[in-house]
Amino acid sequence: MPLPIEPATGKVIVITGANRGIGLATAHELQRRGAKVVAGVREPNKMTAIPDVTVLELDAANPESCRTFVAQAEREHGRIDGLINNAGILVNPDTPVLELAEDDLRRVLEVNLIGAMRLCQLVVPGMQSRGYGRIVNISSGLGAITDMGGVYSAYRMSKLALNGFTRILAAELGPNSTLKVNSLDPGWVRTDMGGADAARDPSEPAGEIADLVSISAAGPSGGFFRRGEPREW
Repeated sequence: MPLPIEPATGKVIVITGANRGIGLATAHELQRRGAKVVAGVREPNKMTAIPDVTVLELDAANPESCRTFVAQAEREHGRIDGLINNAGILVNPDTPVLELAEDDLRRVLEVNLIGAMRLCQLVVPGMQSRGYGRIVNISSGLGAITDMGGVYSAYRMSKLALNGFTRILAAELGPNSTLKVNSLDPGWVRTDMGGADAARDPSEPAGEIADLVSISAAGPSGGFFRRGEPREW
């Protein structure tokens, strides 16, 4: 059954890691749907220009950068209706877990998990005060416990933890909350991370992300989705 969605027109939607790949494709998709997109990127001067998309500097691993980013987005647009935690890094994917350097694990967790949690902590209070909010955490099939395998260990653990954070936040917001928070598995996508042999074009998950950040009040919260359908954790 398709997700129940509502128009994105006029919604202020923040997306991190928006300078390339899935993030850039999602910024384009949301702009086409009429949303007011705020793109958070590490180097704004390298961001491909998109009409009517606000580009702001953001380092998801830096607490002060996150605070400044959210404050500036709210100052320029008056509110944040949706947050897409897309920023992520992959470090030494072929290193066996017993040889994984602790510093490498910390680097990955800082961006993929803690950065997403930090941004939620910054935007959720405003969403609650306004009575509306949508959060999408971009996860991965590599983080699904049902598909857990070897290598990609730091990345896998970070996405597994991100899925856990999604469930925890949804539970704490409660079943009657006007906020919705979900995780999404984009699949194997042709990006710098996924490589040229990947099966999916970035525009495909971009549409799914845009749908999930536009779910209606009747839509789910605390779910894990792929291709618009629930998938196993």
